[in-house]
Amino acid sequence: MSRVIPRLSVHRGVVAASGFLVESGLAGDLEARRRILALWTPGTRVYRLPEGWLVLLPRPVAVDCGRAPGLPLVEAKTSGGRVLLALPLTSAELAAVVAGDGAVVRLRGGKLAVDRPSPAESEDPAAWLGVEGFGVVETAPLGELPAEPQVQEDTAPGFDPRAHLPGVPPADPRLRDVLAALGKTKPAGTAAGRRRPRTSRGGAMAHWLHGVGSTLWGLLRKQAPAGQGEPREPVPGGLAAPSLAGRIADALHRVASRMVLASRLSRLVGRRHAAYIQRMMEMFERGDVQEALRLAIPLGGPTGDALRGLPLRRPSRRQDLRIRPRETRTWAVVGLAPDLFTELQRLYRETFRRLESQERIEEAAFLLAEVLHANEEAVAFLERHGRLRLAAEMAEARGLAPGLVVRQWFLAGDRKRALRIARRTGAFADAVTRLERGRQPGEARELRLLWAEALAQGGDFAAAVEVVWPLSGARGLALAWMDRAIGQGGPSAGRMLARKLAAVPEQFEKIRDQVIEMLESWRAEGAAARLAFADTLRQGPRTPEAMTLARAAVRAIARDSGRLGARMPPAEFRQLVHFAGDGSLRADAPALPFAPRTAWAVKDDVWRVEVAAADSGTLPVYDAAFLANGLTAVALGEAGVRLVSRSGRTVAEIDQPAHRLVVSDRGDRALTLARRGDSWRVARIDIPSRKAELWCDARIGAFAPDYDGFLWLVSSEHGLTAVETKGQRFDGPWGVPDLPGSVLAVARSASHCSVVIEGSSPEVWTWELPSFTLRSRGAVSPPPPEDELHSRHRAVAPDGTLTEQSIGFAAARQLALKLHVHDRFELDIPLPGEGWASEPAVSAAWIASPVHGPEGTRVYLTHVETGRVRAEVALARAGRVTLRLTPQDFTVVDDRGRVVILDLEHGQMRRDLRI
Repeated sequence: MSRVIPRLSVHRGVVAASGFLVESGLAGDLEARRRILALWTPGTRVYRLPEGWLVLLPRPVAVDCGRAPGLPLVEAKTSGGRVLLALPLTSAELAAVVAGDGAVVRLRGGKLAVDRPSPAESEDPAAWLGVEGFGVVETAPLGELPAEPQVQEDTAPGFDPRAHLPGVPPADPRLRDVLAALGKTKPAGTAAGRRRPRTSRGGAMAHWLHGVGSTLWGLLRKQAPAGQGEPREPVPGGLAAPSLAGRIADALHRVASRMVLASRLSRLVGRRHAAYIQRMMEMFERGDVQEALRLAIPLGGPTGDALRGLPLRRPSRRQDLRIRPRETRTWAVVGLAPDLFTELQRLYRETFRRLESQERIEEAAFLLAEVLHANEEAVAFLERHGRLRLAAEMAEARGLAPGLVVRQWFLAGDRKRALRIARRTGAFADAVTRLERGRQPGEARELRLLWAEALAQGGDFAAAVEVVWPLSGARGLALAWMDRAIGQGGPSAGRMLARKLAAVPEQFEKIRDQVIEMLESWRAEGAAARLAFADTLRQGPRTPEAMTLARAAVRAIARDSGRLGARMPPAEFRQLVHFAGDGSLRADAPALPFAPRTAWAVKDDVWRVEVAAADSGTLPVYDAAFLANGLTAVALGEAGVRLVSRSGRTVAEIDQPAHRLVVSDRGDRALTLARRGDSWRVARIDIPSRKAELWCDARIGAFAPDYDGFLWLVSSEHGLTAVETKGQRFDGPWGVPDLPGSVLAVARSASHCSVVIEGSSPEVWTWELPSFTLRSRGAVSPPPPEDELHSRHRAVAPDGTLTEQSIGFAAARQLALKLHVHDRFELDIPLPGEGWASEPAVSAAWIASPVHGPEGTRVYLTHVETGRVRAEVALARAGRVTLRLTPQDFTVVDDRGRVVILDLEHGQMRRDLRI
């Protein structure tokens, strides 16, 4: 090592420092410790050396060597392992260095020296802080404390059928013991159930009665007139009533069944419980309903399964295999059920019909809901008899279909609760359909209006128009929402323009100008709107105004098909041409589809975007979002939010500090988040009106970068909450407050939401939206072992696809970005130099991986389906970047005022702005 003569004694310029040597001889112990405390972050390690302290950082940081708090140490790889270099060395010089893993190589006295810190030399900087002389003083904040996300309290009353239904007596104290015994009973078919027990005295008596009943039935059948089989008495409705002989036989069979039940249950659940069940059944038979309801055994859940597993008798062997034309009467037909469940069900149903005929509504409803567990039937029964609120409470408490619950609360007159449940579960359509089918047009109309207003409040004006359009008296409201949807841009704007043309043809001139401006645009970002307009137009009325604009639509669709690939099916394109009613156009219109275009995501060439160091703006950009109307919202930190046009011109400035943006799905509203210590200052922006208002200061963890216009998913210390963005409080109708760990990442789409939970065992949870139904919960499987340099970063897509990335070494010992997508693929992306990774961005189809280094930042865009890097964005001298990834766009901004937006559908540069 002594023969190694380095060219430089220390690093120069900007380097990625993994640690520092802070010498106390130059600055003194006090100043050295101050510098170390200023460097300290969670995960930092400090070691005592003879000349001072060695500080090892959890991850590299870019530092200017001329302004460093100590001697910068840069990580490098040697044959002996990873080392920290205090000076630059060539590969040949590095190969001559003999140092173990974790050693520090520096220049001392003109020669290379190697220090190897040991755990015994580790120091805790917390011990340097003397707090003995400080006293604790209770303080009171001058303002409001930051809000924590809370789940709104559920004001729905609990539903206990015995307490809510007048006339139903309390349960017998012995009922709990019987249910517990039945729950421990092994059903038939198990090993215990197949063993043939000894025949008890009660069992012998039951079989004797069984034989007597069979003999008597046979004698009675022989007395019947020839050719009639079973004598019947005509009754109204075409049914036949059993004869006197049949009724006598039925009575005998019921007595036999009681004996069989008692004998079997004596062996299975105990004589006391058997006597309990026999007593209960006798009470139902003789009409002592009040006392029988106290003893009634419910037929739902594990109890019902246990009752089904208690056989009453063993099937007998058939004498022959002849097919008999006339139906043979069996014991099950006359009342000896094959299991206790069926026998109880028959008794309960007979009692229910008797109670209903006697107008004992509450007791009948109790039988349906609590005993028979026919919940939907019980709700319909209560509604039919005018107990509307009771029906709504039962429907919600029993977890019935959300649409049914909404309908019942609406009929009960509690519109507020019905609206809240419908918003939380997305059950508006089902509830409206149920009201319309139930012949309640007034309530259906009112709920449809509330549904449309809820959609409009969330920014989905196009859907609101579709919902309210069947109501002829609400066309004025629908037209106002049409204009709002057109102003949002995107496919909904094209669809609403076509609808408005058919609804108000007198405004043709104004609509024509808007349509022509949209159709003559050649930008790929407007292709979806042009297609939506043409498709909606051809399905509408064929008026002269519509035919005129259809000719322009034919030309626009043909142009987009040639440039961007066929986007309209050929049959539908021919319908559009025919709809235009122009013979010349019909003759000249090209036949679709054109030659298929190769999607850019599967081409061999990698799309590279490089921005030079001198090509920068004047303000640091913290976040940006591309909006459907063509504007770009740019977050400038304390300078607020700026709306920028396609050409880079500032359209509006909004005076709300913003380090992050949370944009609605329709792009017409947004939330701004500004860092305030360990909390965020949250404000709301209405983009069309350019208005903003402060909402609150909130203490939150991870959060979704977008929302549906109404509910925003945020995490707290150990929970997840869907916060209502239209309210004054920081709370919402749904949440999981007790997750098994802290939430690292949240991702959502219109149909799913997923989170990564860091606990004792990392997990990924996925819910289905808008019902918030948990669909999957799985532990994170560890990736294959790797030679890892830095900490691993995880991100998740809305569908639950988990991505992990880190910096390591590929097979050729070259530094690489290691990408691991669980259950899909693994990828090593070679790096041009040293670097470290930060948090990736993930969507269902793409993964954006940022890598930082001394020269700037590179972002690698990987296509999930092919597992290949399809684009690379290099931002020279960029220190901090923020990524936003949607199925259509990829946005990257940095601290040098650059905003780059890529069109992921067509492989085009959408925006390249300097702020």
